[in-house]
Amino acid sequence: MIRNSAELHLPEELLQKANLRGNEYAWPIDLIPEVITAAQKENLLNIGGQLQFRFPDGGICECYWVDVDTCKSVPSNILWKERVDLAAEYALREFQTLKNTYDFLKEGRENFAKHIDTNFARGGVLNEAICFVWYVVTEEER
Repeated sequence: MIRNSAELHLPEELLQKANLRGNEYAWPIDLIPEVITAAQKENLLNIGGQLQFRFPDGGICECYWVDVDTCKSVPSNILWKERVDLAAEYALREFQTLKNTYDFLKEGRENFAKHIDTNFARGGVLNEAICFVWYVVTEEER
């Protein structure tokens, strides 16, 4: 498995709660604020992420329209620490807005019914498949 160097700076206990596929980490929805805060504490820039459904067979369904993208609103021409703090603030606010706007399970059911039905037929649990992929970078990687 490939691990991004930025993610190596996150607390190990948080990485252990993630689902790693390829080089993308995804966490249960309720852990995303913790990921954002941990990244900020480690001086990592929160880039954002998307809602995903990750199934035991390796399948991934991504709701790319249910996303947070800090690059849209946080200027890149400011001091790194200020950028890290603004991005974390923006990410926390936008993630909460997503939670208030979307029914994440409903998005999955409406857009990926075939994959979800297949997962259920194999004994999968939809609540275990739902997650949010999240990206961070170090100052050196920017």
